[in-house]
Amino acid sequence: MQAKHIFEKKFNLPKVKKLCSAVMSTLIFMGAQTAFVPAVQADELDYIFTSSSTDTDTNILFVLDSSQSMNEPYLYIVALNDPATNPNAADVQALNAERTYLQSKLVNTSIIPPAMDYSYDEWHCPPEYASLIAEGVFAGCPVANSPRWFWRRIDIVRDVVRDTLPLLQGSNVGMMRTSLNNRSFVPYAEAGYPEGVNKRTAYPDTARESNGAYVIQDLSPIDSISDAQNMAARLDATYFFHPDGVTDFNAQTPLAESLFEAYKYYTGQSSIWTKAVSTGWPQYHLDNIDRAAYSSSNINGNYANQMTECSSNNIIVISDGLPTYDWHANSQIQALAGGSVTAPVPGPGVDEVEDVLPEHTLIDELSGYMANNDLDPNQTGEQNIVTHFISTWGSDSNTAGDTTEIIDAAVAASGGFHEKITDVTELQSAIQSLIGKIKAEKKPIIGYNLISSNASGTPFDRIDEVYINIWEYKNDRWAGNLKKFQILEDGSLVGKNNQPILTLQGLNQGTMSMWSDEVDGDDTLHGGAAAHLKAVGTNRFSVPKNKLNKNTYIRQAQYLLTPTNNQFNQNDVGAANNAERTANLNWAGGMDVYDVDGDNDVQEVRRSLGDQLNSPPLIAHYSNGQNSNPVVFTGSNEGYLHAFDTDDGEHLYSFMPFQLLQKSGSLTGQGEDKEYGIDGELVLWHKDVNSDFNFYETNGGIDTDEKLMLFFGLGRGGSAVYGLDISNRTNPSIAWYIDADMNGFSRLGETWGKVRPTFIKSSTTETRPIAIINAGLDPALRAGNAASPNLGNAIYILDAETGDRLWTISNSNADIVLPKMTNSIIGAPAIIDYNRDGLTDAFFVNDIRGQIFRCDFYLENNQTAMTCGNIANAQDSNENLLFMNSLDVSINKGAGNARSIVLSLSSGDRFNPTASTDRNRLVVFIDPYGSGKPANYNYVNGMPMSLSNITQVPNTGTLNSSAYQYGWYFYFDHPEEKSFAQTLTFDNKIFLSTHSPSSGSTGNSCSAVSLGTAKLYGFEILNGSTIKTDSGDASSHLLWEGEARGLPDTPYMVTDTQINALAGSLRLGVDDSSLDLMVDPVSRTYWLQSK
Repeated sequence: MQAKHIFEKKFNLPKVKKLCSAVMSTLIFMGAQTAFVPAVQADELDYIFTSSSTDTDTNILFVLDSSQSMNEPYLYIVALNDPATNPNAADVQALNAERTYLQSKLVNTSIIPPAMDYSYDEWHCPPEYASLIAEGVFAGCPVANSPRWFWRRIDIVRDVVRDTLPLLQGSNVGMMRTSLNNRSFVPYAEAGYPEGVNKRTAYPDTARESNGAYVIQDLSPIDSISDAQNMAARLDATYFFHPDGVTDFNAQTPLAESLFEAYKYYTGQSSIWTKAVSTGWPQYHLDNIDRAAYSSSNINGNYANQMTECSSNNIIVISDGLPTYDWHANSQIQALAGGSVTAPVPGPGVDEVEDVLPEHTLIDELSGYMANNDLDPNQTGEQNIVTHFISTWGSDSNTAGDTTEIIDAAVAASGGFHEKITDVTELQSAIQSLIGKIKAEKKPIIGYNLISSNASGTPFDRIDEVYINIWEYKNDRWAGNLKKFQILEDGSLVGKNNQPILTLQGLNQGTMSMWSDEVDGDDTLHGGAAAHLKAVGTNRFSVPKNKLNKNTYIRQAQYLLTPTNNQFNQNDVGAANNAERTANLNWAGGMDVYDVDGDNDVQEVRRSLGDQLNSPPLIAHYSNGQNSNPVVFTGSNEGYLHAFDTDDGEHLYSFMPFQLLQKSGSLTGQGEDKEYGIDGELVLWHKDVNSDFNFYETNGGIDTDEKLMLFFGLGRGGSAVYGLDISNRTNPSIAWYIDADMNGFSRLGETWGKVRPTFIKSSTTETRPIAIINAGLDPALRAGNAASPNLGNAIYILDAETGDRLWTISNSNADIVLPKMTNSIIGAPAIIDYNRDGLTDAFFVNDIRGQIFRCDFYLENNQTAMTCGNIANAQDSNENLLFMNSLDVSINKGAGNARSIVLSLSSGDRFNPTASTDRNRLVVFIDPYGSGKPANYNYVNGMPMSLSNITQVPNTGTLNSSAYQYGWYFYFDHPEEKSFAQTLTFDNKIFLSTHSPSSGSTGNSCSAVSLGTAKLYGFEILNGSTIKTDSGDASSHLLWEGEARGLPDTPYMVTDTQINALAGSLRLGVDDSSLDLMVDPVSRTYWLQSK
């Protein structure tokens, strides 16, 4: 089957050569106590853990004190003048100044504006009676109390907790508030507060059950700013004192009871207290209970179980005083956790209803029980709860006594943390500190990908540098950095201090990267390019869609990412309101809005580039043959393309496509719902007119008619492809872009594919630059759904410099129609130059189901023409393999001048890396048309090549058969073994990496386990035989096997000397496979690997 199209325009452009000295690799390390699997693209990371069902939800449940002391004025600063009618009064001004000071401690006011307003009551004894009775105490005042205006403590706490919610993105957050807990107190008060009675025993009050705490906000995910805003609004509506001043009067402080209720809530049990007006509950308390916390919305039924497998469960108690009237759950706690209680002995200065010492309460026993026992044996792993405390403003003269001993005992039993503060102005930093400590308990997933290069830019010089994108997932946040290291002559990778990058334990913490002055090793948030990022609101740019034209320069003030730039409206940044717009632009402008580094400073520069899970960096050399000023580029899943000077790491600029700015609110790197930004591979194209590999003339000017361009797709981040003109080293322009919304490009799916720039003949004397782009992935495939017949199944050929569409190849409504092109195409096109004239004669591409297509360019009537056809199928019709890697294509010289094209392709389902499926394989087809266009594309009996036309290679020995005329295939050893990378063809040999997932681990399955096994295979290119080592024929195709450090990438060669034995030169990522390969001294070829 073939299709044909003639391109009718002529162009007169020079012949160029494209060489790229790049080697890429991807690795992942895990230093974790608990497992993590993202919800989006989750299956791609399954291989890290024992079970794809494990999770690391971070659950944070606040228990907020609502006792009577929280109803009092803050520091008893009051105004006796009405702020509404006398706003300039001195006491009103003093009150306002105090509010200004309090609010200066908040950090997210642009997202969640403070809601605190004046409180009012008529309980103030005039100041002239201060000598008779304490200022502010209303009881016993000899005259009528006067009105007062003040800041209520509970309102301050509410504003602070609201303000911290944006910092908790990526976590599940819930709220409880303490109830009245006035059981036994009410009958004591009704009796006239008699003296000489034991208040613990004299008033049992069995009918009143308003004890413990109740849920005002069910544990819910905060995955966005709007989630935080909604939760803040819920807190406004539920955490306050009733305005009548009576309903909540003399509410007590039930710390043990509240913890016990929190335990019941977390574990899906029912409360021991009946919630009803008849049992002493105020109606507004009942109305404010979040019924979503219950399995059936019945507030006296069972709670919904809040624990998930391997989740991190935390309680944060914020209280301003000692536990009071807090013994009504003691018998139940003792039955659960054991322990004994000695009640305080009443006496002078001792109130028997206040717990002062650890022996007075069971808080420590209960906290220890929740932390050290499996609270849900029916789920995988151990489910625990850790309790933390913030004890507030103990120096306040009217606050109850010091709780230090009780709380310290509780956190010691629980393994939690205690933040003790002396004033509410410290509460914001205390909460941040506590959250930081909670998150620091979790270990990161660390991974990286790399590219090697040299300082000169001349491809024939030794490769001596490596640039590593290092990324991590920790505390529900993704972060990334870019670091430079050295490659020694023996191929080993070392840092500035000559320490190796890798140790037996993983990434070396003692290595110093080249741009750093201190050891930074595997520390993602220190050193590297991130340490050189420019100030917030500078050097980060985006061009709104309505301003974007071809050849728009990026580095213009009007495109700076900052909230003060009115070029960006709410729609441009995906904001629902102005507060979200401000927050999104602050983040996009480089501000550490969500405190990625955990230092409690959310206005500093964010020292993270964003993670780069799938995209290695790329080097552009600006060289004149004597000196070079390289720039290293990296994409990131924060949505940026970053550019840095390779000499010192200077931040040159960062660019965010408008498509990603529009979803900036979800690109902030939080939580399990992984979002992607610039996820596609970066591609450099040098229009090297004079073929000298240099971009500059010796005098420093750009070579005549030469150009440097950078191409990238968004990969999982979207359906767009960009072509940037980076000829100006510090001021690039957008030469062109395409996306699925543009006319002619509706088949674009997620643009995974690597752009392939090249030149073709446009006439007998003229050439034209083109860019071959596949249409990418139909996202439905990831979810296991049926693919669309019109998404991802196309190839677009553009003018590389202008972006003008020249051809579309697809199954219908295209310039070239191939009926079998019905599947997503994500592999990079592979180009072939038959006659070595620097122009592409043909290209090959595979779809995700293993079909291989070939297209040939030629001249017809002195015009460019192209024919295409389906030449091979790598799987049978009854199989369900996925071929997600790119073809590896090489030209093989046979007898005489006969040439054939060798196509190698391996299979592996990247969406499900741990699944056992049909046996995966390496398939090698031999296309006999290596010197020109075939007459047709039906090579074997009028059909494409298939498995039935090629021979299975045994696992050992040599293939003794002539049946390999059209190729061979090799089955991997086990059903779960898969290949996730393109093969390497080197010296008439094919090298293949595979991955086998871990078989599991013993003990707590929430712990991190082996990442599985990496294998390296080798084959003779034409018949699949085992390859030679210095000891003779190998007995197996398996050359090396070791612990996987992630999904193994393409193996690569590091060699510096022209000798026969390439000892230790074949590497898989940072692993040296220590292979001594025998190289044919006659036929050995030196070339640059282009990826």
